[in-house]
Amino acid sequence: MTRYYEGGISSVYMWEDENEGFVACFLIKKDGSKTAHGRRGYLEEGAWDAIHVIQVGPEWEGTARYCLTSTVMLSLTTDDESTGTFSLSGSIRRQMNMDLAVADGHLCNMGKMIEEMESKLRYSLDQVYFGKTKEMVCTLRPPSEVAPMRLPDC
Repeated sequence: MTRYYEGGISSVYMWEDENEGFVACFLIKKDGSKTAHGRRGYLEEGAWDAIHVIQVGPEWEGTARYCLTSTVMLSLTTDDESTGTFSLSGSIRRQMNMDLAVADGHLCNMGKMIEEMESKLRYSLDQVYFGKTKEMVCTLRPPSEVAPMRLPDC
């Protein structure tokens, strides 16, 4: 996971459940601030915290039921002379259920599900948080090119 996140900290916990299956919890923390070698332009502080909990049911005819619940918490702060200070934080949670063949192994199946879910969550964060925030900021404080074209106050 450290290659996928270009560093960061990850932990995995697993335990048996009462339904003859098991539960796995994947925790990922990525610090993107300048003090943590963040190389993200104007980013002053930032963190990506992901929690993935997968409940795996018992095997039946070579397949198992996987129930994934993922939560991503994102926070970032920029501080630039031209744009000023800007903070954004939020979280998003989604669930996914799949019946997969266990021939490739549980770990492979769980990894594929987590990658797919993270991709969906990143897209949602980009569209919801960043897209709507950009829309609101540009509406309230238009870019400098648009400012000279505004009508004068009456």
